[in-house]
Amino acid sequence: MNAAELPSWRETATTRSILEFVDAVTTAGSPDFVPEADRVAVFDNDGTLSSEMPMYTQLAFALVRAAELGKPTTVEELKAGGLGLVLELLQLTHGSVTTDEFAEAVRAWVAVAAHPVTGAPYPEMVFQPMVELVGALEVNGFDCWIFSGGGTDFMRAWAPTVFGVAPHRMIGSVGKIEFEDDGDDGPRLLKGSELVTLDDGPQKAISIHQYIGQRPILAAGNTDGDLQMLEWTAAGPHRSLQLAIHHTDAVREVAYDVDPLLGAGTDKLLDAAAAGAWSVVDMAADWATIFGGAGA
Repeated sequence: MNAAELPSWRETATTRSILEFVDAVTTAGSPDFVPEADRVAVFDNDGTLSSEMPMYTQLAFALVRAAELGKPTTVEELKAGGLGLVLELLQLTHGSVTTDEFAEAVRAWVAVAAHPVTGAPYPEMVFQPMVELVGALEVNGFDCWIFSGGGTDFMRAWAPTVFGVAPHRMIGSVGKIEFEDDGDDGPRLLKGSELVTLDDGPQKAISIHQYIGQRPILAAGNTDGDLQMLEWTAAGPHRSLQLAIHHTDAVREVAYDVDPLLGAGTDKLLDAAAAGAWSVVDMAADWATIFGGAGA
């Protein structure tokens, strides 16, 4: 990999650590060479690949859908109610609908929804440097996967073309789904309201094992909820790279250390990064561009 493959990254120590790592694991004869079959990279989504401020993209969708269903809810109510109320909102807005109907509803919303601060479409509120990194890794023989606390069905409805990651490589929280055959229109899959898996914290490492069956050699996350995913990657048999995305740019994005809703911090992640010599991506220092477009 060369710097030209990452045009939105400045020439910093962090960028050099990425380039050097990829060169080391992809160059035949290198003591750190990793066969293509073992080149797996995993990424968190919200706050790592895309903006989560002032709220997660999926939450913005859920609030609009709740209002359409006659159950308007505010962000302030969700913050006061915590995870329990968030799950109730998702049960209301994501259940009792077929998987095809849900995907259509998400795509219809994404086509017209605007970010509340920038006014940009949500597909444009992704981090250009990370999109470049995913693409460059794929070119260099990596299989890139997304492991998110967000919903699997929600991500798969809009994000594959944005990130260049196939739908089956997007894994998130999942609810109960039932198979139904009504006879006339053939079988359908009906989304229920029961949460089966919350893909956060230790569950991310478990999900990696369940869906991939091998340890990654690169992992990127931005909060303590991603810590175990990076630890699992670091403990593998091959040379690995851990990226902690640190939101330090108060001008072009938002400088923060706690997620916008449930309060997940970054202290444990950053402490682990320091102890394990992981790479911390300082958004203000390392990224020449944050979002796509001139001057972003």
